[in-house]
Amino acid sequence: MIIRRFDPKDAESVSDVMIKTIRISNTKDYPKDLMEELVQTETPDKVIGRASWTHTYVVEDDGRIIATGAIGPYWGKEDESSLFTIFVLPEYQGKGIGKLIINTLEQDEYALRAKRIEIPASITGLHFYQKMGYGFKDGNDQIDNEHLYRLEKFKEKECLVTERLYLRHWRQSDAAAMFSYCQDPDVGPIAGWPPHKSVEESRDVINNVLNGKEAYAICFRETDEPVGCIELKLNGKADLANNDDECELGYWLGKPYWGQGIMPEAAEALIRHGFEDLGMSKIWCGYYDGNAKSKRVQEKLGFKYQWTSEDVDVPLMNETRRGYVNLMTINDWKEGKKND
Repeated sequence: MIIRRFDPKDAESVSDVMIKTIRISNTKDYPKDLMEELVQTETPDKVIGRASWTHTYVVEDDGRIIATGAIGPYWGKEDESSLFTIFVLPEYQGKGIGKLIINTLEQDEYALRAKRIEIPASITGLHFYQKMGYGFKDGNDQIDNEHLYRLEKFKEKECLVTERLYLRHWRQSDAAAMFSYCQDPDVGPIAGWPPHKSVEESRDVINNVLNGKEAYAICFRETDEPVGCIELKLNGKADLANNDDECELGYWLGKPYWGQGIMPEAAEALIRHGFEDLGMSKIWCGYYDGNAKSKRVQEKLGFKYQWTSEDVDVPLMNETRRGYVNLMTINDWKEGKKND
């Protein structure tokens, strides 16, 4: 049994799943004529249309589509999302498939970036969604004129979104993707760490190094696979920050994506988050001698040179290097925003 993203060729099967479920499960709680009216609207064309502005998923069992669900923006808002059309064939209900769909949708880009997720719930599905943590919107426990309950869940925002990218927290399942880039000798050593030797090593880094509150995987908006990493190291984890309102910016990017402006785009979002949401007054950043790409990124972002250090210890590489230290204050950042 697998869950995957919807393909237009699935439209007829998804429509069949919805219609069968409505006729068998939902008519237990609604008049049959009302459900037949709904059945007439859930055509393959409507399924394709909905999938054009949502992220729709299907569950397959031995090649047969047995369930579906979707998530999309709530009336176009970037910090609110909504779940749609969650249906599981009657003969597969009670086997954890609905929970699989919800968990998958809540790891989608639209959920990760949202502070609030809403779902229009049928009478049939009310108890299930409540078990998944959804409560009555604004405390209203009455069905509306569409014969639905409006439920919602509030959650901490876990994602930062830019024009091309979204930044989300790392997962253990990202280990293979991380290894594919971090095994490259051109990626890690120039930043002060050796190439990864295995997927297991990458998984260990995710669990024990990139476990900070402000450590993010850099992903393209249309995919869920990390291509790089960026972090604001808070005081206590940072080498340069001395106070609670200071932090240090660190990053790396997979070599296939160098030269595309990805790191400045990601860093601008994280810097804004640091100053506006975290209340930072200073963000430090540095690079080792010879890392021209990192130097250009920091210059482009507006960091200002502070000092050069000789014989900086690089313990993971068992050597010393010359290091350069840059700084951006909140006033520098505000001034830069005025000039944009």
